[in-house]
Amino acid sequence: MLLSATMIPSFLLPVQAEDYSNEEEWYEKCTKVLTSQEDVKACEGFQQYQNDKKASLQQSIQSFQGSIDELTDDVEQMSALAQEQKQIKEKLEAEIKVQEEAIAAIEASIEQLNIEIAQKQEEIDAWDAQIKSRMKAEQAASGTNSLADLIMGSSSLADMLRRISGLERITESDQDQIRELNKLKEQLQFQIEESRRLQEQHQNQINLLDEDRQAAAELEESYNQLVAEYEMKAAELEAAMRSAQIDMESIKDFVISADLSSNIDYGSLVSVDGFVNPVPGGRTSAGTWAYNGGGLHLGLDRAAPIGTPVIAPASGVIVAANNSSPTNGGFLGNWSGFPMGSGNFIAMVCNVNGTTYAISFSHLSQDFYVKPGDVVSQGQTLALSGNAGNSSGPHTHIEVYNLGSQSVQDAVAQFQQSADASFGTGWGTTSTACDYKGSAPCRERPEKFF
Repeated sequence: MLLSATMIPSFLLPVQAEDYSNEEEWYEKCTKVLTSQEDVKACEGFQQYQNDKKASLQQSIQSFQGSIDELTDDVEQMSALAQEQKQIKEKLEAEIKVQEEAIAAIEASIEQLNIEIAQKQEEIDAWDAQIKSRMKAEQAASGTNSLADLIMGSSSLADMLRRISGLERITESDQDQIRELNKLKEQLQFQIEESRRLQEQHQNQINLLDEDRQAAAELEESYNQLVAEYEMKAAELEAAMRSAQIDMESIKDFVISADLSSNIDYGSLVSVDGFVNPVPGGRTSAGTWAYNGGGLHLGLDRAAPIGTPVIAPASGVIVAANNSSPTNGGFLGNWSGFPMGSGNFIAMVCNVNGTTYAISFSHLSQDFYVKPGDVVSQGQTLALSGNAGNSSGPHTHIEVYNLGSQSVQDAVAQFQQSADASFGTGWGTTSTACDYKGSAPCRERPEKFF
């Protein structure tokens, strides 16, 4: 009865007001074996906190879909909505990762707890048998085999006192061990209850993970729809911003200077026979001239995880290298970088099969291995891929400009004076495509070479 009184069901305990804002700490606590009913109740509260978060997230996803349906031609409104949605998407992805780790931690805790339960049960059984055996031996030695024996079977007062003394010896010698045994049984009962709690939490975390993955899929779908809407409308704004007057003083630190240009040994540059792929292993996420949804797109997008090496497709000269934007700070409507929206940007001039080309790479990480004025060899690592500037996800945007018979030295000098990152082809139009224009300078489709 005393043992039963200590095992009060957790639902009878008062609900504790807890601060669950430090979710990482609570995940770590509640996925391990707990030692008190107070902790159990607090972790039940954390479970409810998670459920409430999921309900709020689902409402956000539904409201996003409604907002997208109401969008007009307001590019800034699209940008703001995309940025908000991206932040929720990133939080959800982080939550999914934490939940996966929590499930693994719970499974490990359950496995260890089951081992401890089995060991404790063995200890209790052995101790219980030992106490019973010793009590029987004491009874046999004192002749006290039953209560009737004690009361009615005594031959004399002295005999009765002897038998009572035997029972006292049993009580004195074993009462401490019996108390310890009862404590063990209490601990075992709590561990069994804790095992049940962890099993329930394990299933709850699996359910939450499934719900989060479904929510992530819905969020991805609505985000992609928003990106497509944005891409249809943003080309004109991008062209206007990039065509604005360039403040040469503000970009002097990341474009090639006259001094650097004059110190290059152009005679040592080698004209290679062909290009190599600048983003090996990347996949094409958007082709040149148009996005999949129809918006104007002047280059090739190669999607690859942040940190993927971007290599020189040919030997040449670095004419611009600007890594002032956060590596993973890209979002629609982020106009950081030079040219505007490119984030972290590298441009180079090279000669392949007797033709001079300029090649640019946008949305890189801040990890650059080159600077303006560097002479690079084909295959040399220039930077790492990223998600910077006006970007909806990790990728490298590549543009190729055919400069015709112009020498590399003249092309470098021209860029040094104008800092024209379109290399004379302009922005916001496909009319300067080489297949259409037919003369240099013109834009090539990178897919033609990579």
